[in-house]
Amino acid sequence: MSAEPTASELHRLFVAKADGTITPEEHDRLCALLKASPETRRAWFAFQDAEAGLLAWSQREALRREQLVGFGMGGIERPFFGVTLGYAASLVAGIAIGFLAWAITWPEMGGSVAKTAPPAAEEATTSSVAVLARGVNMVWDRAGMVPAVNAPLSPGLLRLQSGVAEVEFFQGARLCIEGPAEISLVSSREAFCRYGRFSAHVPTQARGFRLGTPKGDIVDLGTDFGLNLSDASPELHVFKGEVELHQPRAQMRRLTEGAAVGLEQTGAPRPMVANASAFAFSRDLEARVIASQRMAFDRWRDAGARWNNEESLRLRLDFQDENGSRSVRNVAVHGRDVAGGTMVGCTWTEGRWPGKRALQFRSVSDRVRFSLPGEYRQITLAAWVQLHSLSTRQSQSSLCMSQGIEAGGMHWQILHDGSLCLGVISGSRPVLSDDYITPAVFTPERFGQWVHLAVVCDVTGREVRHYVDGKVFSRHPLNRPVALKPSLAELGNWIPAPGYPGRHTVRNFVGCMDDFSLFSHALSDDEVRQLAE
Repeated sequence: MSAEPTASELHRLFVAKADGTITPEEHDRLCALLKASPETRRAWFAFQDAEAGLLAWSQREALRREQLVGFGMGGIERPFFGVTLGYAASLVAGIAIGFLAWAITWPEMGGSVAKTAPPAAEEATTSSVAVLARGVNMVWDRAGMVPAVNAPLSPGLLRLQSGVAEVEFFQGARLCIEGPAEISLVSSREAFCRYGRFSAHVPTQARGFRLGTPKGDIVDLGTDFGLNLSDASPELHVFKGEVELHQPRAQMRRLTEGAAVGLEQTGAPRPMVANASAFAFSRDLEARVIASQRMAFDRWRDAGARWNNEESLRLRLDFQDENGSRSVRNVAVHGRDVAGGTMVGCTWTEGRWPGKRALQFRSVSDRVRFSLPGEYRQITLAAWVQLHSLSTRQSQSSLCMSQGIEAGGMHWQILHDGSLCLGVISGSRPVLSDDYITPAVFTPERFGQWVHLAVVCDVTGREVRHYVDGKVFSRHPLNRPVALKPSLAELGNWIPAPGYPGRHTVRNFVGCMDDFSLFSHALSDDEVRQLAE
C-alpha cells in the first residue's frame, strides 16, 4: 500500500510529469498513487484540465501576436506542441500549483486528498433556429447566408438565386424554397418571405408557425400550404388543414383544405382553388436530390481522372476501394513509387454522395498509415473531412501527421478549440516545432458537415497557407526553411515514435474522411479552389 501523498509531493510529481522531467522512480511513485487512490486520479484529471486551458491560451496568444506583428512566431523555440520553454515551464508550474491549491483540500488530520467537484467547463452555445436539410442545384446570393447542406441556420437573410432548398425549423415546420427567393429567418417558429415560391409542411408539434409577407402574415394551424410571391398577384394555397390569414386593415380570415386566395390588399379577395402543381414539395424533392447527387458523383469522377495525371500529385487516396478491403490504393499516376495506405481499426462508410465511399474514424485505434520517402521544398495536403466532435480532454485531433518528431516532419491537425494547425518540426534535439495556427474553423454548427481543407507549406516561398472550402483562410510567414520529410505518416491518428513504449497522448480524429491528396508543389489559390469544387 502506497504511503499517503502530501500536497507538495503531488504538486512536484504532476508538474514533473507535465514538463517531461520526471525520473523513473518518480514515475513509478505517481503510477502507484494513481492506481491506489480515486481521489488522486481526480486531482490528476483536474490538473490536466488546467494544463489544457493554458495550452489553448498560449495558442491564442501566439496567433494574436502573429496577427499584430505581421510575421510568424518570431523564431520562438518551443518544445513540441508546447509554449516557450523558459517562459511556459514556470507558468505551467505556477498555474498548476495554484489550481491544485484550489482543487485539493486537506483535512486537519490524515493528510488524504479530499473529494472535490470538478470545475464547470464553459458550455457551447448556438443561436441556430433551423437547418438546411436538402437542396437541388442551389445557387446562393452572397448578400445573405451561404449555407451548406446539414448546416444549422441562425436568424438572418437567405437569398436563393436558383434551385430548391429545404429548411427544417427546430420547432418542426418544414419549408421548401424555390429560387429566386428571399427569406429572413426570425426564430425557430417564424420567418419572413419577401419574394419567391414556398411550400410548407407544419406538423402538430409546430402548430402556430408563422410566415410573414409584404401582403400579410400566415399563421398555420397544422397543415400543408403553398405561398407564391413571385408574380405580380401573390397567392396563398391551402392543401391540407387550416391557416389564418392576417392582413392590415382587414378582418382575419381562415382558409381550409382546397381553398386559395389572392393576397392583394385592394378590392375584393380573389377566391380560387388550391393548385398543388404550381409548387415543389418535400415529398417530390428526394428524387431530384438523388438525380443531382448522381450528376455530382459523375463530375467528381471525371475531374478526379484529370487530377490523377497531375505531375506533382504524389499520393491520392480516393477511397473507392473494394468492399472489405483493409488497404487504400494510391491512384496518382505519377506516384507509382508511393505505396497506398494500410487501414488500422477504421471502417468504411458512405461519403459525400450515394456510391461514394469514405472512411470513418471513431476510436483511439483508428488510422491509415502510409509512407512518402524523400525531401520536399513544397507540399500541399488536401482532404474532405466531416468532423463529428472535439474533446475538451484532447488538445489535438490528427488529420495527417508524420510519425515521431524528427526534423522535417509535418503535423496537420485540428486543435481542441476548432482551429487548424500545421506543425513543422524544425529540430529534433531539442525538439523545435513551428506551429501555424488559424482562427477557429470548427464550431458546433460545423459538426457533421463535409468541409474541404487544404494546407500549403512552401519552403521556397517562405509561406504557409490554410484553406477552407477552397478559399484562403489564413496566411503565415514560414519561420525556418527546413526541408519537409513526411516519411511514415498517419491519417486520423499519430504514434509519437517507432516502438514508443507505454502510454502516449491521444490524437485520434473523430469523424469521416473522403478523398485525401498530397502534392509535391505549392498549389495556387485557384488550383485549391478547383480541387475543392
